[in-house]
Amino acid sequence: MRSLGFVLLLLAAIMVTTGSAQGGIGMCCRKISGTEISQELLKRYYIQQKPPCPLRAVVFITWRGRRICSDPNSLWTKTSMAFIDER
Repeated sequence: MRSLGFVLLLLAAIMVTTGSAQGGIGMCCRKISGTEISQELLKRYYIQQKPPCPLRAVVFITWRGRRICSDPNSLWTKTSMAFIDER
C-alpha cells in the first residue's frame, strides 16, 4: 500500500514537471482562433504541440502580449510565420 502512494506521488510530480515545461497546461490553446491581424503587430510565435496540449497550433504573441492561437495549415499563419522569421 505504501508503494502505491509513492507511485502516485511520482506520477503527479512527472505531470507537473511536463506541464510547466511549456508554461503549464493552463497556457495551452483550447481552440483555434480565426483572428487575422496585421503582421506588423506580431512580435513572435511558437508552435504548440500535442501532447501535453490538446491540439496543435501556432501561437502568435503580439507586441501588447496578446496570444492568438492559429491553425498551422492556414495561409495567414504560414505567411505570418515567414514574416516574423524574415525580421
